[in-house]
Amino acid sequence: MSESFLNHLPEELRGRVVKITSVLPNSLSIFQDVYNFALDEVLESKRKQVKSSTSINGKHGEQDKVEESDIILKLDNVSVLSPLRRKLSLALHLSSTTKKPVLSLLKEDHSIEFSITDLKSSINMASFLPVPEKQGIMYLFVSYKQSNNPKYTEPLLITLNKESTLQQFVNLGIVSSDEKDFKKCVDYLRKQAIITGFRINDPFASESNAFHVDCHRSTKEGVLYFLSDHIIFGFRKPILLFNSSDIESITYSSITRLTFNVTLITKTNEKYEFSMIDQNEYGKIDEYAKKREVIDKSMSDELKAKKMNQSHNEGQSALKEASEQIEVNINNIPMDSDDENDENFEGESELSDGSDDSDEDSGEGSEAEEVVDEQQEEGEEKEEEGKFSIPHNDAIKQEIPVDVKKEMKDLHENSPDVVPADFEDIPIEIDEDDDSGVEYD
Repeated sequence: MSESFLNHLPEELRGRVVKITSVLPNSLSIFQDVYNFALDEVLESKRKQVKSSTSINGKHGEQDKVEESDIILKLDNVSVLSPLRRKLSLALHLSSTTKKPVLSLLKEDHSIEFSITDLKSSINMASFLPVPEKQGIMYLFVSYKQSNNPKYTEPLLITLNKESTLQQFVNLGIVSSDEKDFKKCVDYLRKQAIITGFRINDPFASESNAFHVDCHRSTKEGVLYFLSDHIIFGFRKPILLFNSSDIESITYSSITRLTFNVTLITKTNEKYEFSMIDQNEYGKIDEYAKKREVIDKSMSDELKAKKMNQSHNEGQSALKEASEQIEVNINNIPMDSDDENDENFEGESELSDGSDDSDEDSGEGSEAEEVVDEQQEEGEEKEEEGKFSIPHNDAIKQEIPVDVKKEMKDLHENSPDVVPADFEDIPIEIDEDDDSGVEYD
C-alpha cells in the first residue's frame, strides 16, 4: 500500500517523504492517510460537477425524460409561440428527483425542451387570453422568473385549438363525449394548476371587465390587453407585461377623427407609446385609468410647454426657411450696369456739355440727326467715365405731316383745350379785371 502511494508522488516529493520516514518510520502511515483524504476530495468534486451538468436545471436537462407514471396532465401538439416556436406537448408532471410539480414542454420522446420548477414561487402570473378575430383559438400566457435553460427568458405563450383540445379531454375521459363547451377544459386546467401550486386567470369570462384593443408599438402591430392587475402587449417580441400598480401616469396624443395614441409612464419614468388606437376605445381606456387612479398628464404644464416649444421651433424654422428663400430670390435678380440701359434714360438727362437745348428748335431733320450724332458721341465718351447725359426730347422733334397738322388745327378751333400738332404758341387772353395777384409775362 505504501509502495503504491509513494509511486504516485512526484520524484522530488517522494524523496522528501522517504527521507522523513527513514528517520521516523511511523510517519509513513500519516502520509498515507493524507494522500487518501486528498484523493477522496478530488473524486468527490468531480462527481459533483458531473451531477450538476446532468441535472434537470442544467444543459443536460433537455435529454432527461419524463416517465409516463409522473405525468399529471399532457396536451399533445400545442403550438408554442414563445420563448421558442415549435409544436410540442404541454405537461404538468412530477419531478423524477424531487417529486414536486413541474410545468414542461416535451418532445415526442418525452424529453424535456423547456421546464419551470417550483411553480408557486417561479410563476409571476398566468392567464387565458382571447385571440382577436379567431374564435376557435385561445392563448395561454405564463410569466415566470426563470426556467431550466438560461437562454429562455421570454414569457411562455401557447395557442390552444379549442376543438382539438376538447377532443383530447374527451379521449382522456375528463369530459363527456358530447361536450361542446370549451369552458369545461378551461375550468379543469385551472383546477390542476391550483393543485400544482399556481393560478391561471380567466379575465375574459362574461362577468369580467377586461378588454383588448388593436394598436401599434413603433412599426409592430399587436394587441394591448387590459386586465384587472396587468397590461400586456403582444405578441411580437419583445412581449411587454406591466403591473397596473406600476403605471404612474398616462397621456393621449396624436388625436385624429379616427385614431389616437396612448403613452404609459411607469413609476420609474419609463415611457411606452402605443399608436393607431381606434377612437371608439378611448372611453374604456380612460375609465380603466381612472379606476386605478392613474394620472392623466395629457394637459400637464410640462406637456404644454413641450408642445409650445415644438410650435415655436416649427415657427422659427418656417421663418428661417422663408428668409432664406427671399435671400435666394434677391440674389438671383440680375444687377445690370448703367451702360446696358443707357438708351432707356435718353430724354431725361441734360446735354453732355451741361447746357440745356430746350430753347433751340430745329425744324430740319438733317440738323436734328447731326445733333443726335454729336450727343451720342459725347454720351459714349461720358459712358467711359461712368456718367451719362442724354439730350432732351425737344431736340429730337420729327416733321409732322401737313394733313395731320391741318386736322389738329381744325380740332383746336372746335376744342380750344387741344394743343395744336405743331406745338405753336397759343395766345392767352388775360382778364384785366383779374386781381388774383398772378403776373403774366
